[in-house]
Amino acid sequence: MGFFIAPRAKPAKSEEYADFEWIADAPNDAQENLDKALDRIDALERTVKAGEHEHTELRGRLDRLERQLGAVLAAQTASRDDLAGAKHSDHQSLARQTRTLIEQKFLNFARRYADKCGSAANRPERERVPFLISLLCREFFAEQLQSARRIQRNLHLPEADGHIESALTALRGHCSDLTANIHRAGLNHTWDFSGSAGVIVTSTKQEAWPSCDANGLVRFVISPAYIVNNRVYCRQYVYTAS
Repeated sequence: MGFFIAPRAKPAKSEEYADFEWIADAPNDAQENLDKALDRIDALERTVKAGEHEHTELRGRLDRLERQLGAVLAAQTASRDDLAGAKHSDHQSLARQTRTLIEQKFLNFARRYADKCGSAANRPERERVPFLISLLCREFFAEQLQSARRIQRNLHLPEADGHIESALTALRGHCSDLTANIHRAGLNHTWDFSGSAGVIVTSTKQEAWPSCDANGLVRFVISPAYIVNNRVYCRQYVYTAS
């Protein structure tokens, strides 16, 4: 007995091409989505560019306002000592550098060579170091800075000792740099050595040398006051005696 296999029914035409029609529609949808995305990107780019332009304009206006304000403050500061400004801050820093120069480098030199200094030879032993510092200050803070060899002769230090000249040359370099920075900072400055012996310390302008009695009478001025526009930035060091 034989078997009969019914032939497969031929699909309807609509069913036969349904999948192919969906596949054909897919690229169109993707292209549409891509076009929308590109449009959004273009819109974002335009927004960013507009924001950058606005930011640039605002930054320019702010810079102009800052310059105008800086000019106004600078003019006020230049004529008034009760206003803090960049130049005054510079001089405060320079005053600290001056004090450090005296307390460290001048002091080290004086400790090493005070006993060889003819100009300090007639002073009591405990005065020789601060007295040599006072001589160094008058040489290095003068209006016209002399050569190291000339300063060596002025202080009556042994000229045959090359170490002394080298040390003075180094000090001269530090003082020359300091002076140049002071001039660059602007404003009128002076080194004030004025002071009277036999009087008490004037606290607004002077202070006693660290090894001296703060309540003693002034014997001599060791280092000058650093004054800018009549304002004391660094007080004098004075040697006192009980």
